[in-house]
Amino acid sequence: MNFRLNHNQAHIPEHIVQQAIRWQIKIESGSISEAEQAHFVKWRSADPLHELACARLLHLDKAFSDVAVKSAGYARETLQKTDHEIDNLQRRRLLKSALGTTLSVAGVAFLAEQQGVRHYLSADLSTRNSREEFTVFKNSQLWLNRHSTVEIDEHKSNSITLTQGELFLKTAAIDAPVQLHTAHGVFATQNAEVFVRHEASHAIVQVNKGLLHYSAAAGENSLSLQAGSTYQLFSNKQFSLNSGVFDYSSWRQNLLTARAMPLADFLHELARYRSGHIRCHPSLNDTLISGVFQLSDTDLILSTVAQSVGAKLNYLTRFWAEILPK
Repeated sequence: MNFRLNHNQAHIPEHIVQQAIRWQIKIESGSISEAEQAHFVKWRSADPLHELACARLLHLDKAFSDVAVKSAGYARETLQKTDHEIDNLQRRRLLKSALGTTLSVAGVAFLAEQQGVRHYLSADLSTRNSREEFTVFKNSQLWLNRHSTVEIDEHKSNSITLTQGELFLKTAAIDAPVQLHTAHGVFATQNAEVFVRHEASHAIVQVNKGLLHYSAAAGENSLSLQAGSTYQLFSNKQFSLNSGVFDYSSWRQNLLTARAMPLADFLHELARYRSGHIRCHPSLNDTLISGVFQLSDTDLILSTVAQSVGAKLNYLTRFWAEILPK
């Protein structure tokens, strides 16, 4: 799939995103006056980016699910992804029910930020419930995992900014060097294959081929990452990870690949591909798991893993699964 920057992929400035969210909340609250309606129509038609922000906001498929109880001690609010688009009014009603209060503009804006809504609005390329492959910078290949967003600038410095989720980039030797930005630092690479995951506090990087040069966002820390290495990178420090335990990039083949990986860590990775909540009993946390699993059937993965460790799989609900000792 070729990347072509067009109206549907245009970058929307942050201040326009905020304005669109506020207008949407105002309209759906039912409290908008005729004068405000006229003002909104005028605002929306004043700039093509205003229209685009409203259109994208209406088509987002982020939604919130039921409130689940994690233990007798306290209630846990779970924000789950669905396969169906739910309009914003329904989403606000679900939130109001879950939180027990009317949401302010600031409150909804905060939750929108937490769920990555702003990232989707400003993304040049994005995915929701599936993985996708793109051609960027003429000859380089870019894969985005589920629920991922990137911003691209191919005019200045072949620049990609990962704002949410995971990517795998295969840069072509004939393309100019690519700069890959995260909130925690900048990578420079050419003729390489690299995986990057964005987390709130850090990034995880796995180099499958070639060489990657990293400069931390804070301080003067820099690092050269060789093929076969995996790192957890913070803004001011870096940690090398055991590359043999987990292949972070195998999702491109619809696989989850683990080698002597603690069960709790394995389930944490599997949860990225399954709606709801999965966990194991604390006594099983460090039980080692090895195998290559097809992501097309996460229930089968859970059943297979439970059998392999001599445990049982228990479903509290369709979206709440536990692996427990027999």
